[in-house]
Amino acid sequence: MKTIRSTFILVMLLGAAGLASAQVNMPNPQLPGGSMETAVRLIASNDLMVDRQIKRWLRTHYPDWDADPHEYMQFGDERYAVVYIRSSNSPGRRVYFRVKSSMAENDDDRGIGFPQ
Repeated sequence: MKTIRSTFILVMLLGAAGLASAQVNMPNPQLPGGSMETAVRLIASNDLMVDRQIKRWLRTHYPDWDADPHEYMQFGDERYAVVYIRSSNSPGRRVYFRVKSSMAENDDDRGIGFPQ
């Protein structure tokens, strides 16, 4: 009986360890850039600066991920750059960047805690 119980516990731990390793590589969707609500704010005067800032941010936060070129999306008065990233051991995802041309642009109700 003790052997069966020990075997059962061992199998459960090995199964849980396999699931846990798969979850470690997946980014948290609540991280900055995971959605439009948590979009990373970029302040850049031209598209070349936007491209450089996006590449630098992605290298810092997702060092081993491959990124497609960004695409612009306009939602009302807000402009977003969206980048699709992927890794060999994780599913792909989108990263959102809220693009502003100056600090003077209105942040609406997002002011405090807006990720950068």
